[in-house]
Amino acid sequence: MWPRLIRLKRGVLLWRRFGLLQLTDILVNEILHGADGTDIKCGVIGEIGCSWPMTESEQKVLQATAEAQTQLGCPVIIHPGRNSDSPFHIIRILQEAGADISKTVMSHLDRTILERDKLLEFAKLGSYLEYDLFGMELLNYAFCPVVDMPCDIERINWVRFLTDEGYGDNLLMAHDIHTKNRLTKYGGHGFSHILTNIVPKMKQRGIPQSAIDKILVENPKRWLTFK
Repeated sequence: MWPRLIRLKRGVLLWRRFGLLQLTDILVNEILHGADGTDIKCGVIGEIGCSWPMTESEQKVLQATAEAQTQLGCPVIIHPGRNSDSPFHIIRILQEAGADISKTVMSHLDRTILERDKLLEFAKLGSYLEYDLFGMELLNYAFCPVVDMPCDIERINWVRFLTDEGYGDNLLMAHDIHTKNRLTKYGGHGFSHILTNIVPKMKQRGIPQSAIDKILVENPKRWLTFK
């Protein structure tokens, strides 16, 4: 019998003991034909969850992702482990497996790489740089207590820093809304937070409209377009 499909907390699919070709075939099939026995086709591969240190199964899924992307030219999004070395390790595995790093998003950088020099070093590798925890301001980050979760103003400052350093073409922004209390119905900022609250503040901090349009419109369009 096939091993049971295990759905992880982050929504990432992991198949224990599946071979690389089997994993690749599953990913390709879900994009070309439909997911979970339906005719609903996936538009991206991800969010591919990685721990720190990375497990053997996670590395296998990354390799299968790279192979599927090579076949399809599709966008990929990665959830890195909670360590500043994790994004580098992931990109190295993807590169060695033949992935297109320019079609790959590294998410959650706002809680992962918090040093300017190291962030610039990572930016040179060519992936999309996603700041996607807007609206999440925590005194204590339960998943990794050693991390001081930045506030939205700090996230805006990181976006401006990367824009000024010439990485505006690689930036993406989002909310990572995954719990009910983040929705406006339950008292949260909701899905309009970036447009309603963050964009005006970005303008106040000197980020031009052209750069904002690139981050919110042009970059997502380019990433989501299959090659």
